[in-house]
Amino acid sequence: MVGNKLLACLLTTLFALSPVSDRTLVAAESEQPAITAAPVAEIPAPETSTPSVGPSPTAEPTATLPPTATPSPEPAVLAEDITLECALNGYTGARQLLHLKDNVYKTYWESTKRNGVHSLRVTAPEGKTASGILIRWKSWPLAVSVQVPSGDDWVTVAACDADFVAQYIAIPDAADFRIISRDDEGQTKLEISEITVLTPGELPDDIQVWRKAEDKVDMLLIAGHPDDELLWFGGLLPTYAGEQGRDVLVACGAHNSYYRRLELCDGLWACGVNIYPEFLSYFDLASGSAQAVYKEWGGQSRVQGDIVRLYRQYRPDVVVLHADNGETGHGAHKALSLTGRDAIASAASAEEFPETAELYGTWLVPKVYLHLWEENQITMDWHVPLARFGGLDSMEVAAIAFEKHVSQHTKSYYSIHDGGDTDCSLFGLFHTTVGVDVEKQDMFEHITPRGE
Repeated sequence: MVGNKLLACLLTTLFALSPVSDRTLVAAESEQPAITAAPVAEIPAPETSTPSVGPSPTAEPTATLPPTATPSPEPAVLAEDITLECALNGYTGARQLLHLKDNVYKTYWESTKRNGVHSLRVTAPEGKTASGILIRWKSWPLAVSVQVPSGDDWVTVAACDADFVAQYIAIPDAADFRIISRDDEGQTKLEISEITVLTPGELPDDIQVWRKAEDKVDMLLIAGHPDDELLWFGGLLPTYAGEQGRDVLVACGAHNSYYRRLELCDGLWACGVNIYPEFLSYFDLASGSAQAVYKEWGGQSRVQGDIVRLYRQYRPDVVVLHADNGETGHGAHKALSLTGRDAIASAASAEEFPETAELYGTWLVPKVYLHLWEENQITMDWHVPLARFGGLDSMEVAAIAFEKHVSQHTKSYYSIHDGGDTDCSLFGLFHTTVGVDVEKQDMFEHITPRGE
């Protein structure tokens, strides 16, 4: 029996260490008497292992993972921002070209014709290539082509429509390329505030890749100016767009400077909003009178028609408006709040503003909230930790987003706060087709989620 034990140990060791085939080993075992000894502790076989039934004369023994183990994913390679290393139009230090990469929106670069076209040529540093660019326009968005040199000519490898003031364009890896206007092949001047050039890899979180609103959004927030979406509505965007992943569209009424458009995009992106905002592009008039604002904006009917179009085109379940008194008495806030309310019935009637009714149909918004409205009030808790933002609450995220509105930081009286006369957590349900709020913790109470 001792001999049998020694033989068992020897065979087990040979099985683990020798590259002999399974068939050879089985044959050797079959010539010996049955072995009833316990398995050798020093070299246990996995409990779930199954012996091979076929020959593998060239196979080498390999380590296998336990059935419950999965390989660790390879860490994603993050795209690198190489803008400061790139030559622009052949230069790395030209003062005006440096405006393209100084992270200051109030500075910008304008093209002049070179070889008969308006273009911006980008040359990556030696040994690196670009696979994407983010253009922040000083002008309104422009449809452009990205071209690479091919002999004495240029070949288009990517293009975009005139969609976004912060426009990301993915391109095939290129060390040398140029940007020109697409529709007239470089005859339109380029006016760019900033450009970001990125190597291949996963995009950093702060690179904006916007999408257009579809024909249905969950929420529409109508704000008077860039930054009002944070000052008066607090954690609304981080909560509903960022944490809950709802489709939230922000419509911005008035702004007088291109850089405020860019700041709005930065602030929205920081809140988790990825639907590109609607710019109504009214002139910002410093007045406390809604009627004076309407006059500057082309009349109350024009403004109401614009809001009706938003309701019909995007069919929001929830609309959020400024306070009736405009929070601080601002005429633009008052005007948008009033027309936002008047537009509820108008958007539901095919007889009013028939042009947009024909294009989009009619729509009766299920729920409309006003900031500080005294009826059917709901107080939102903007201090719940948000997983999307690493445990920050929505007020903290809103404060970070407000920092993106750099041009407004010279006015020390601007701050985001709940409580007080302009409490950004206090809203009232002005209109509903689905019943009043009972639990008063969610603006989507009684709203059936899409797809259900």
